[in-house]
Amino acid sequence: MKIKILTEMDNRRRNVIRTLVRDIIKLYKIEEEGEFYLPNYIDENEDFYNFPGFSHDIVLQVSLEIDDNVEDYKLNGDYWRDEDIIEINIKYNPNVKEQITYDLVGDLNELIGHEIRHIDQKTKSLYNLYTDEPDNPFEYYMQPHEIDAQVFGFKRLERLSKKPFESLVRRWFERNKDIHQLTDSEAEIVINEILKHK
Repeated sequence: MKIKILTEMDNRRRNVIRTLVRDIIKLYKIEEEGEFYLPNYIDENEDFYNFPGFSHDIVLQVSLEIDDNVEDYKLNGDYWRDEDIIEINIKYNPNVKEQITYDLVGDLNELIGHEIRHIDQKTKSLYNLYTDEPDNPFEYYMQPHEIDAQVFGFKRLERLSKKPFESLVRRWFERNKDIHQLTDSEAEIVINEILKHK
């Protein structure tokens, strides 16, 4: 019985993540720059996402920014727990917009999975999310709820890409040094903590 419930929950999460990623990519293909709120921008009759078996209504705040100095794209996100808003920021090079779509889909699956995990953490009171976030990047990434969300997101990407979990984690930390702002030794500690909890 427990396995059936867990499988159903996992399938529901996959559907949530798949739908959100699909709509972000739809927006990415039709727009160049700006800030958009989904699902309303795509369907003016819908102000938020409401999924069966998922206890929170979600709004996606998507920011698209063109930057010729970026090699391909930079992706970052956040979860605004008081408003149930997932913020997604995509900075991309317009000269390779079509070529990077496939990789962007993969990374969005990881990122959306990460943020959805934060919603689950809040709903199930798995962690106390109502504490001040540390300013120090190393302390931020070492928080138990961040490690948990990182593991969840990378497992999602591992299933989709069929690539080894560790290589995906290391690729993200290498590729996003400007986002995480960790020294190499700090990044290695965080990576090992993520791998330990896989």
